[in-house]
Amino acid sequence: MNKKIHRQLLAAAIIAAASSAQAVPIYQSNQVTLYMEGYFTAHMVNSFGDTQMQDGASRIRIGLHVPAYDEWDTGFNVEWGVRAINSARNVVIQGDQQVAPGDERQPLYLRQGHGFFKHPKWGEFSLGKQWGVYYEVTYITDWYNVSGGLASGTYSLGTDGGVTGSGRADSAIAWRKSWDFESGEFKIGMQYAAHVADLEISVDDIAGPDTLMVCPPGDCEYGISHGIAAVYRANIGKGLFFGAAYNRVKLDIASQNGLIFDTSSGEPVLIDDTFAFNASSNTWTTALGVYYGGEAFSKGFYGAVVLQRSQNNELAPQGSVIGITNFFDAKGVETFFSYTWGADNCYTAYGGNNYLVSDDPEFDAALVVGNKYKLSQLYFGFQYRWNERVRLYFENAIDGSNVVAAPVSSDFSAIGFRVDI
Repeated sequence: MNKKIHRQLLAAAIIAAASSAQAVPIYQSNQVTLYMEGYFTAHMVNSFGDTQMQDGASRIRIGLHVPAYDEWDTGFNVEWGVRAINSARNVVIQGDQQVAPGDERQPLYLRQGHGFFKHPKWGEFSLGKQWGVYYEVTYITDWYNVSGGLASGTYSLGTDGGVTGSGRADSAIAWRKSWDFESGEFKIGMQYAAHVADLEISVDDIAGPDTLMVCPPGDCEYGISHGIAAVYRANIGKGLFFGAAYNRVKLDIASQNGLIFDTSSGEPVLIDDTFAFNASSNTWTTALGVYYGGEAFSKGFYGAVVLQRSQNNELAPQGSVIGITNFFDAKGVETFFSYTWGADNCYTAYGGNNYLVSDDPEFDAALVVGNKYKLSQLYFGFQYRWNERVRLYFENAIDGSNVVAAPVSSDFSAIGFRVDI
């Protein structure tokens, strides 16, 4: 390759990396650029009657860009979440022994890890753990400093959405491509992933009273998943965004070797290992989103709304239902609004809500208490940008959730800070 062209491509890669999130170059040469980005955040939170200092969503990311032949850019991104402010473990007292269990939360945990190769004409291909294409739509309301992201279907099953592919998708292959027009930008994304996790399933009384059926490891799993998203950013005013996304994963719940245990004595005793069953289904979620403004926390007004419908994509607290799984169909809405002003856009007032409710007659009928699952939080906060890389904030939530969602939802008041790399 011509050295001049090579240097131009490398410069373009550096600019793209640095402009995305204030990346800091670690090493640069004529062949590669290695850079780091992320942020540290922590806050004092009063919730469920207790006040605690908590880690925020602190993270650190290492990226590598390698310009390749004919305008191709290749590389990788690896991002870890950081739990930095508290390493204490629970202490369990048993008789005269003090035991510190070994299941402490890891101070570093993987958030993303993927390779990529992209081209101005052919788009970007990425392989590994990465933001799902579903997030191309739902990110528009995911800007709260403390909470949020509870009702868009992104962080499904109380996780980062990796197993379903709707959030930080595990083991995914994705393609994204943008087209620029005078009137705006159109972008499409498609995603595929297969068999990323087992389903641990057990059912009481399926073969008579005092029996327990357990699906053997490897037989029940999250199967092939697909995702697609399309967004359009129109050059109207400060910017008008429309987006739609759909994500689906097959639940392979079938076995010829189901394990049946007799539980009448209080201790499970295996009595059959050839129980056959087939209850395969799907989990899916779809989202529609719209926003107006430049971006969240940018000068002036920003307002965003996401609506979602889903099947088997949400998980109620353990013990919520009798006789059936605590997966449930749902519908939800997320909003985020901000107004930013002052010198260097240093002041921002923001707020919005998360609302998620079950839309599943079978699930609702089986609830132990209440007649539906309802999570409802109203947020308001204020942020002060001290300088380009440091911000201070307070954030509050008024909780209107019902008794079914109470174990995972509460009023809170928080004050915290964030330092960007």
